[in-house]
Amino acid sequence: MPAALVTGTFNPPHMGHVKLIKAAIQKRDHVVVLVLGQPHDRFSAELRAKALEQDCIAEGVAESAMTIVHGYESTPYDPSDAAVVTSNARVIEAHLRQTPPVDMLVTSEENGEQFAKLLGLHHFSYDPERVIVPVSSTQIRANLINNWHLLGPGSRELLAIRAVFVGAESTGTTTTSLAVQAALIARGGDFVYTNYIREYGRDLTMRKREQAEAIGKMEYEVPWTRTDFVEIAVVQQQLEDVAARTGGPVVSCDTDVFATLIWERRYLGDKASLPMPPNNANRIYFVTQPDGVPFVQDEIRDSENMRDDMTREFEDELIATGRSWVALDGTVEARVALALGAIDEAISQAFDFH
Repeated sequence: MPAALVTGTFNPPHMGHVKLIKAAIQKRDHVVVLVLGQPHDRFSAELRAKALEQDCIAEGVAESAMTIVHGYESTPYDPSDAAVVTSNARVIEAHLRQTPPVDMLVTSEENGEQFAKLLGLHHFSYDPERVIVPVSSTQIRANLINNWHLLGPGSRELLAIRAVFVGAESTGTTTTSLAVQAALIARGGDFVYTNYIREYGRDLTMRKREQAEAIGKMEYEVPWTRTDFVEIAVVQQQLEDVAARTGGPVVSCDTDVFATLIWERRYLGDKASLPMPPNNANRIYFVTQPDGVPFVQDEIRDSENMRDDMTREFEDELIATGRSWVALDGTVEARVALALGAIDEAISQAFDFH
């Protein structure tokens, strides 16, 4: 049996799209999903297609029931312009030459029947009144924050702002990142789901200490290895991704993979080998400064005399790799206020789909 077709910009994907795809599968067992973007879009068609696939899988859609493809066109969307509609149809027909055959178009649009005829397909109208999921991509783009709960996990992971707090030991990264999380939660709405990511490296440090004690050695006699830092990087990224998929518009991160690389250099020197992670426009770094912050020994810290050097190393590498960052000084309250201002600015830019 031919498949059903669902197509659009999915900019961004939301749960209404998932329901539409599930309805198409009920009609034809298999669905071809064509994600079309424009070259200047905030998020590429490829990234939106991946996010949409994850959203569908999270809702119980089998991967084998979907063929999701993406492409680009430069025709602005205007269903009232016959020339635009015809151009759009030609682009879709060209993409369909590369997919399993389809015989039905499934839409929630007013012009769905007319467009299906232009493509030579049957048409099935699903929830045109938007009752089941009362939102459209246009509404979400207009106010993403208030509609965050209508995004699936893949789309949340794609869109969430990562506020990453880095710095030398005992400079307030944990204190500040937890305080920022609390301040965001206090805003209410979907911010109440703001997640915090702990520093997995501390967990591993404690584990290595226990291993040393178990064999009667001092902690420093159990050396750090490249394998240790690979583990930290992998687990840290996993924790962050899960937090983004399940939380609110912002994730408060007490370190990340970038910081893990800096610490690998600190411990392994020339033996350090982790690759620099790519930059991301939705990621903003906060470097906690040591000035005026007393060093607190918690039995695993060993770099009181290196705080200034480590701070400069973080800053130099952030500059060298083109990452956006903010220096946090002063009291916890002052740091949180500055961080929140920077996060709000990042939100206004990252969530501006125009």
